[in-house]
Amino acid sequence: MKNFYNNLNFKKVLCITFFSFLFFQFLTFKSYSDNVKNGEVIVQKMIADAKKHAVKTIKLSPKERSLKIETLIKRFINLDFMARATTGSFWKKATNTQKEKYKSALLKQIVKTIEEHLNTLATLDYKPLKSEARGKKLIYVKGIIRDYSKKIPDVNLLWKLAKDKKGNFLVLDLEIEGISLVSSHKAETMAILRKNKGNFSALLKTFTNNK
Repeated sequence: MKNFYNNLNFKKVLCITFFSFLFFQFLTFKSYSDNVKNGEVIVQKMIADAKKHAVKTIKLSPKERSLKIETLIKRFINLDFMARATTGSFWKKATNTQKEKYKSALLKQIVKTIEEHLNTLATLDYKPLKSEARGKKLIYVKGIIRDYSKKIPDVNLLWKLAKDKKGNFLVLDLEIEGISLVSSHKAETMAILRKNKGNFSALLKTFTNNK
């Protein structure tokens, strides 16, 4: 009889553990699912705003368009992350003033790089393809800029997003046809910093001369 009760208690504990595990897995899956959905919403919002920008500013000069899209893009990207990611260990050696100047210069470089693709939305369409969670924090959102007349080749995009400290989903990186903005800017930035022994003033001067 004692063994019967012991076995019964064991089965009860086993069932509780099993169902607790399933419940936890459900909550985790729901959390991941919500994150993916939130990531998709952010990208769709950004694309919609970029399309409005492209249409409304199509008659403006390139400089005026850049200034306007710079404000738009800044709302959706994690510029702090991108600044750290593109400068590696040298970031810690920069002064606060140098960091702010670098972030401003980096934003202009990012705008310059992606502006051409976003401005095509004035005449082309964006189509979402697939979204997925990568680990607990990272969200991948794939999409394509498509010309249905087939006059212009499709442009494949991959947005990488994560929550910031305030819980807002922001873009950490964008791959255009498999080329990462962060990686390409990091290669250029690190080469300049290494050449100048981590001198941020030299880096900022290079960015200014390249405008």
